[in-house]
Amino acid sequence: MILYGIIILITTGLTIGLNILFHPGNEPFYYYIYWTFIFLAGAIIVDALVALIIRRCFPEKFVLKKRRIYTTSMNEMKFYRAIKISKWKDKVPELGGFTDFHKNKFDNPNSNEYVERFIIEARYGTLIHIWSCPFSFLILLLDYRIYLGTTNFIFLTIGLPIAVVNAILILLPAFILKNNLYRLDHIYESNLRKEQQEKQ
Repeated sequence: MILYGIIILITTGLTIGLNILFHPGNEPFYYYIYWTFIFLAGAIIVDALVALIIRRCFPEKFVLKKRRIYTTSMNEMKFYRAIKISKWKDKVPELGGFTDFHKNKFDNPNSNEYVERFIIEARYGTLIHIWSCPFSFLILLLDYRIYLGTTNFIFLTIGLPIAVVNAILILLPAFILKNNLYRLDHIYESNLRKEQQEKQ
């Protein structure tokens, strides 16, 4: 959480500073401060709405079905190893507290009931984070002047940097979840085989 907080502060500071310095649109300095926080608030609201809609509209039975979006290929695993995901994954905030199920610890690998719940939560998280990336750019539409035909660039000089950073910060947890799902699926299948052998 600290790392994300620092990145957001740096992005906010640079966005305000560079806009005041280069003065696009010839607006007073406080205009750029105001709009930076408007776009930031918009990004938070869009992310929250995507999470809420997916949680409310997609039942668990939908999430449990095997779909391409949840499957982690060997090429993806190679990519995750290449970006050294194991070294920085613990620095990315995990928001499982909102659903009373934390995904930063794996406590009971021998219980398929627990593993299945972990898989469901990881798949919900994957859906939310992946869909949030493109929707992050909806905040560009907050710049009402683009509808009036006036020459104004704050949707590019303020909105776009915030949307890009937000999309990157949202995508990183999706990488972690997909990386975890590869192992979770194997553990679940292994537990099923053990259960079947015990019944025989």
